[in-house]
Amino acid sequence: MRLHGDDGDYHASTSLPGVPMPSSRNTAGPDLPAGRSPSLSDVASLAGVSSGTVSRALSRPDMISKATRDRVLAAVERLGYVANGAARALAMRRTMTVGAIVPRFGGSSFPTMIQALETALAQQGYTLLLAAPEHRQSDEASILRTMLERGVDAVALLSSEHPREVFGMLANSRIPFVMMWAHESREGTCIGFDEPAAAGLLIDHLADLGHQRIGLIGGRTADNERARRRFQGLLRAVARRGLELLEEATFETDYGFREGFEAMSELISRKLPVSAVVCGNDYLAAGALSSLDRAGIPVPGSLSVASFNDNDFAPFLHPPLTTVRLPIQEIGRRSGEYLIARLREESPASSGPLPVELVRRASTGTAPAS
Repeated sequence: MRLHGDDGDYHASTSLPGVPMPSSRNTAGPDLPAGRSPSLSDVASLAGVSSGTVSRALSRPDMISKATRDRVLAAVERLGYVANGAARALAMRRTMTVGAIVPRFGGSSFPTMIQALETALAQQGYTLLLAAPEHRQSDEASILRTMLERGVDAVALLSSEHPREVFGMLANSRIPFVMMWAHESREGTCIGFDEPAAAGLLIDHLADLGHQRIGLIGGRTADNERARRRFQGLLRAVARRGLELLEEATFETDYGFREGFEAMSELISRKLPVSAVVCGNDYLAAGALSSLDRAGIPVPGSLSVASFNDNDFAPFLHPPLTTVRLPIQEIGRRSGEYLIARLREESPASSGPLPVELVRRASTGTAPAS
């Protein structure tokens, strides 16, 4: 759509599609003096609605009909209008920003979860402020304090284990918060799944295939709540099914392709009598499968490999990976919906454990006879 003007004043050469001009004197749209940015009232005039309607269309789009919202958005685009965030935050007593603290964001499944969280928030006009510090160097309390000083309206945390100072600051700030990828906590609402139940699915599958001695390549349990809960669930499931998790075939490492490759290479060198190896996530499993392939060890003919997460690459590994599908995206979406409900002072939906599912593929098979 072309705009033309004289002496710096711009006028619409045609009417906006779907935005009828309210009267003949406005058919050219509002006149903007040179150097002045378009205002909310300019958008309202061009769209033929009140300033309040424009404000609601931008901050609470669910309150406005689609036809009216489309007219407002078309006017916003036509004028190049950008809301005064500071003024709007002062008027609403909100910054329309939600903070999230997710250590070790990069090499993990967390981007999928955070993308779903951000999408759920953006649909209601909120912006996500993400802090992704290196896990071992993170000062969560300091990061949270900075977010609160910037006026975030709500906070999403990873897991349920946090310093007392973090929970103290959240209680004093009186803003909504949620703990993602966590099962339960007395400190607040958790949205996640039952880690021991997920581990049980995997061990039951291997036991049904006749495996007796199991190896493990998992995350570091000392500083990772999720790795610790997963390991504890595996131990209980192994005991329940009468299997054996060999201590000398158990490795703790960082989550990554290289780490999985190196751990499996070490396990192979020890020549241990295991017929199956459980990996803490699909990244470790991918590296482990590569090590087995390089060593010429057939999977699952000589050794079965199973894992957790069901990342998008799992079906395309060689062989395709048996894994427990975790509700990673759903955790992010529901966390966003929970925070939005709390910010609107509505009753959030039930936050019980999300379902998990075993996905059987070609990396697991019947235990070898010897």
